[in-house]
Amino acid sequence: MGQDHHETRIMTALRANVLVIGGGATGTGLARDLALRGIHTVVVEKADLNAGASGANHGLLHSGARYVAGDAQSARHCYEEGQILRRLASHCLEDTGGLFAAVQGDDENYIADFPGLCARCGIPARPVDIRQAWEMEPALSKTMIAAFEVPDATVDPFKLSLENMAHACHLAARLTPQTRVVGFACRHARIQRTHVVDTRSGIKTVIEADEVVNAAGAWSGQIAAMAGITLEIIYSKGTLLITQRRFTDRVINRLRKPANADIIVPGGTVSVLGTTSLRVDDLEDIAPTPAEVDTIVRKRLSSFPFWKKHESCALMRECVRWCVNAAPAMTALSAATYPFSITVSMGSKTSSR
Repeated sequence: MGQDHHETRIMTALRANVLVIGGGATGTGLARDLALRGIHTVVVEKADLNAGASGANHGLLHSGARYVAGDAQSARHCYEEGQILRRLASHCLEDTGGLFAAVQGDDENYIADFPGLCARCGIPARPVDIRQAWEMEPALSKTMIAAFEVPDATVDPFKLSLENMAHACHLAARLTPQTRVVGFACRHARIQRTHVVDTRSGIKTVIEADEVVNAAGAWSGQIAAMAGITLEIIYSKGTLLITQRRFTDRVINRLRKPANADIIVPGGTVSVLGTTSLRVDDLEDIAPTPAEVDTIVRKRLSSFPFWKKHESCALMRECVRWCVNAAPAMTALSAATYPFSITVSMGSKTSSR
């Protein structure tokens, strides 16, 4: 009798129309959409909301102009989705606007092609006189040779996901954080039951859902593998520097094809500089490195000479070295102690299905 009671205590069951795996921007947004349609939804998240890439990013709401040369489809999607967010979640955004600025030595052919590439993708790009650009953003380099204004913005990803999830729960959706998927029971190539465990209490739960959505981001391949599906994911990580004060009013992009360390994103009272992009094989291997910090500082100084190079580089390298060697689990340094923080951005893309 005691054994039966114990099994009942540690094993529970849930029923839902849709199970969403992952509590990031995609999962929480989907939960709200489904809840608004009256579809009972359960969201499981192995950590907390936005614990993955949705929280580890610079908060830039791209106009799409960054991608006009290499990926026109993504550029159009960025612009269209940005307009949707402005309508649906304007309170989560700061509509800063953005400038694409080129300095001496940048590719003049790309500069000349840029407005046409933007027009082809339906993205507004207004040429700005150099003197006007300096008036708009005094921190810009005096070697600037061209500037275009675009509809970039910044987004608070935590506020967006929290409010999406809160509204979904108000409409009867359910969130189960700190809950890890440990397996699926499949029949006839369909998931019948999903087995999850609360990582704090050890309580196991079986969830039966008509549909299961894999919104686990960089972990999607691991989730898919549990259902016998091969989904190869390419991982990348990047380092961001967060300053103690805000240097620009607008998002600033280097006017060139996308590369490392070519964006400054204002956010509240700070600025976020970055990012680098490095392929990694392990999702746990995302600690920042001194080399990445050097890259950001060196490339930023050519467009934004608001630091003295010998001071900033030396201090940043020393702090990153301490972070990596003395505290490898730490991925951020306190801005209260140093003139910046160092954090890690995460990304992934599907290489095959």
